[in-house]
Amino acid sequence: MKHKLLLMALAVYSISCNAQSMAGMDMGESSKNVYLAMMDTMMTAMSKSPEAKTAGDYFLLQMIPHHEGALDMATYEISHGKNFELKQLAKNIYIEQKNEIQLMRIWLTSASADISTSSSYQKEMDDTMTAMMAAMPGDQSLDNSDNSFVLIMIPHHQAAIDMARVLLKYDKNQVLRAYATQLISNQKNEIEQMKDILNISYEN
Repeated sequence: MKHKLLLMALAVYSISCNAQSMAGMDMGESSKNVYLAMMDTMMTAMSKSPEAKTAGDYFLLQMIPHHEGALDMATYEISHGKNFELKQLAKNIYIEQKNEIQLMRIWLTSASADISTSSSYQKEMDDTMTAMMAAMPGDQSLDNSDNSFVLIMIPHHQAAIDMARVLLKYDKNQVLRAYATQLISNQKNEIEQMKDILNISYEN
C-alpha cells in the first residue's frame, strides 16, 4: 500500500531508461523523450523511498529524489540546450537544488519531535505527484531540448511548490517551514523565468 498514489502516477508512463544513461543520450535515440524518461526514473525513486516517521521526514524523503530528477534534467539541458539564458537557468537550478539536497540529508539525520504522518497528509503529498504527471506534455510536443526542458520543468517545479504548501499545512518544524517558504518563492520565480524565455503560457 506504500506510496500507492505515486505508483498510480508512475503508471502514466513506462520506464524506458535509468538516470545514469540519460545524460549522454540524444533526443532522437529513444522512442521516448529523454526528459520524460528522466521523470519515470524519478517517480520510481520516489515510490521506493523509506517509510517516514514524521510529516517532515516524509517531505524530505520525497523531495530529495524529486530534486535529483531536476539535477538530471538540468545536466542534460546544460549539455544539449541551445538557448543561452535557459542553459544559465539550468546551471542555477543545478547548483541550488544540489545544495538543498545536501541540507535535506542533514535534516533527515536530526531528531524530530514533529507530528507523525497521517493518511491525509500522505494523500495530499502523493496527489501533488499525480497532478504533476497529468500535466506532463506528450512526446509530440517535445521537439528540442530547450522546449522539452521548459515544458517538463515547469510542472516539475509546480509540484515542488505544491509539496511545500502541503508541508506548511501540516508541519510545525520551523527549519522545514522556512525552507518550504523559500522553496515556493524560488521555484515560482524560476517558473516565470522559463515562461518568459520561451514565451510559454502556463497558469497554476
